[in-house]
Amino acid sequence: MNSNRKGTFQDLNALFVFGAATVLVIHILGFFIQTQSEYPWNMDIEAVLLILLRFGRSLFIFATGMLLFYWYQKRQVDWGAFWRKRWRVIVLPYIIWTAIYTVFKLQTVNVAQLAPQFFHSLLTGSSFYHLYYIPLYLQLNLLFFVCKEWFERYLRFWMVALLFFLQNALYVAFHYLFADPQWAIDWSAGPLLSLIEHGYVSGQNYVYMYFFTFALGAYAGLHVDKWRLWTDRIKLPAWILTISLGIWIAYRYLNNHISYEQSLNIFDPIYLIYTTSFLVSFYPLSRYLGKLPALSEWLSKWARYNMAIYLVHPLILFLLESYVIFRLNWSTPVLMAAMFVITPPLCIFLYEHTLISFWNQRPKRKSRRRVQINTHGA
Repeated sequence: MNSNRKGTFQDLNALFVFGAATVLVIHILGFFIQTQSEYPWNMDIEAVLLILLRFGRSLFIFATGMLLFYWYQKRQVDWGAFWRKRWRVIVLPYIIWTAIYTVFKLQTVNVAQLAPQFFHSLLTGSSFYHLYYIPLYLQLNLLFFVCKEWFERYLRFWMVALLFFLQNALYVAFHYLFADPQWAIDWSAGPLLSLIEHGYVSGQNYVYMYFFTFALGAYAGLHVDKWRLWTDRIKLPAWILTISLGIWIAYRYLNNHISYEQSLNIFDPIYLIYTTSFLVSFYPLSRYLGKLPALSEWLSKWARYNMAIYLVHPLILFLLESYVIFRLNWSTPVLMAAMFVITPPLCIFLYEHTLISFWNQRPKRKSRRRVQINTHGA
């Protein structure tokens, strides 16, 4: 690791914070869209916001690729220490929270009933909402382990551009094979066909659906100065493209050109262009905010809490939705805002109190010294 860079890279803090905020917002919106009869508001506004903010995972994947290749570029990596850190910081909390969610889901503490669901959820990230991202994040780290030296030697911008077109080609192929099938194919006819079908159905769980975004982050991490200069030069055209595509995506949904369910698909060429243009346009702003004395420390602090918010917010939202908000005679927008504000601090509190390190660091109670009272024969 390039230790002289440690603690000095603030470019991505605002991006991490914004990405976590979008994840929280879309899950709050998703609940209220499904419960319009109980919490009526403007369905179109809710749906459009949810559709346009579904790029949180892409922001995280880009940032993961950029940070990994920035911190470790052209250095001999201690892979044992690398994986031990991920075991301690990522895997152990994930195991703990998968167990908690499994207990909540099955409403039992019977180990025989919990074990099959727990191990299945652990491998697939299916215990609650979107925890598939943790196994996906580990795949990204494995990809870094495999590709680090090759990327450092050979990765060029034209290769990243080629990957952009190949990624779109994969999305189009899946669309015409499954979403809008052009050929009658029996996908259960053989193991290879079944594997292709699984690759489509569970595609969000696998790294090949995000390879371009990760490679873009890797290129940015390996060529930080060039990336900063390039994004700063084209930020205005990128913002124009982002806003134009956002309007077009919203227009397609509002005018029933595509259904709400189809609009939620991020594995679509238009959405990939939209996400990429947003990344390019937002990066200079994220870098600028990360350098502001009034904001840099705050952004750095909240960026470190990403894991806590990501892992724990499904439980907080579930409890609020099931036991709290129906008791409040508040308007729907006020309920949304209240849930958005209260969830992060509760996530951080619960996350920190379930860490093994928290319990290991608690001071042990000192054994009280026995006092013998001498009555002197009284």
